[in-house]
Amino acid sequence: MNSINDRLKYLIETVLGKTVYEFSKSIGNKRPDNLYNNIKENNPTSVSTKTIEKIIETYPNIRKTWLISGEEPIFINESTDKLEKIENEPNTNINQIPMYNLPAAAGEVEVYSNPEDVKIIGYLNIPGAHKESIAIPAYGHSMYPTIANGDWAVSRPISDPTEIVWGEVYYIEWSDYKMYKRLLASDNLDEVILWSDNQLDKIGDRPKYAALSIKKEKIRKLRLVTEILKKPNY
Repeated sequence: MNSINDRLKYLIETVLGKTVYEFSKSIGNKRPDNLYNNIKENNPTSVSTKTIEKIIETYPNIRKTWLISGEEPIFINESTDKLEKIENEPNTNINQIPMYNLPAAAGEVEVYSNPEDVKIIGYLNIPGAHKESIAIPAYGHSMYPTIANGDWAVSRPISDPTEIVWGEVYYIEWSDYKMYKRLLASDNLDEVILWSDNQLDKIGDRPKYAALSIKKEKIRKLRLVTEILKKPNY
């Protein structure tokens, strides 16, 4: 990533999971298409100082020096960029919910990500939220319409993965998978059913997103989804 446009494109599409147009609107640009055209042209002088200031104001955890010169690291708070830190060092401000770029799948291809790549990209303010709540984006369509592609789901940890409130939506990790699913009771007491809300999409006469049963003992991490922030439509 030699140019500021390369870094900006990486930040928008890979880290934040947005389109350039969505990102441009999020930082308050009145003409979002201009930023898209500037990045496409790859003109190193096209990103103004004003635009950089808007980015830093909207996404305060991003280091200006990385954006301008490429000096690592990307984020200001690199010491807390691992999801596992949440359990060990819970957020003391219950209204500040960290937003992680960790992808959680809600589709037919479940997503695995390297824990070393997990970053905080912003914060949400939700009064009354659990102090260990975090927000993780969803990718895919298996949980539509409950959770759509690009939505952010806020969740709180469940200390005992076997204590499940049946019928609720959870963020679940098992094997190499990280996903959002609705958990249903199985006839086998040792198992849990991972249910996909999207039962409209089909392949032939079969649901595209079939239910999956796994052993409870295979669950590595479980978080109850408490809030869903819908991706805005522009």
